[in-house]
Amino acid sequence: MKKAFTLIELLVVIAIIAILAAILFPVFAQAKVAAKKTASISNLKQIGLAGVMYVTDNEAYPFMSSPSSQTPRTRWPDYLYPYIKNEDVFLAPNADPVIFGKVWAHNPAKKYGGYGYNFQYLGNSRSVAGNANFPFTATETQVSTPAQTIFVADTNGVRRDNNTVGAGEYTLDPPLPSTRGSGKASGYYGEGTECGSGPRGCRSTPAERHAGRVAVQFADGHATTMKLAAMDDFNGDGTLDNGWWNGNADPTSR
Repeated sequence: MKKAFTLIELLVVIAIIAILAAILFPVFAQAKVAAKKTASISNLKQIGLAGVMYVTDNEAYPFMSSPSSQTPRTRWPDYLYPYIKNEDVFLAPNADPVIFGKVWAHNPAKKYGGYGYNFQYLGNSRSVAGNANFPFTATETQVSTPAQTIFVADTNGVRRDNNTVGAGEYTLDPPLPSTRGSGKASGYYGEGTECGSGPRGCRSTPAERHAGRVAVQFADGHATTMKLAAMDDFNGDGTLDNGWWNGNADPTSR
């Protein structure tokens, strides 16, 4: 005679499976986040190496982009692409696809975004009437502390209050507008309807995508993750400063 499971036995088995699932699902989720963090750091290391080679070849950092009148537009990923030859490296893992808003000059069928460039200090291509500061690129000698200078990092771009992307899918702003300027009256990448409310609502802001941390690439080629609060406070005194951004590791300099 065949013996079947009783209802109690089935309920016990189902309960055990449910308990195991409840235990394992968070572990799987954490593993997924860790894998994407590793992938992002790998991407940034390749971007960083390309940046070092670009600076060596050109004796200056790349512009954030070409003038808006140029067709097709070329931006800093286009300038670094010849050193990597891999478009997917410039897609930030864990990023909302809404941030993938820029097309390649050599391949308009593909887009990139989610990694932002420290344009205010390294290479701002904007032209501002009557302002000789623009456009500019920093020379290798002007970045005296490359190991403490942010080159590229995860970015949210400029976000409106409804969390839509207004601009800046490929840029980063420091916490405080630089004395050199951004080229906009706001002091940041965005202006007007591109911005959210608040004093830094026009900022193209680093994104804490990896368990509350930002994947960051430095100008010397090394990459790591940091809390946004740490990126915006070089000396840890609780006051916003541009020490990690300005090229000379000086929290008093803007």
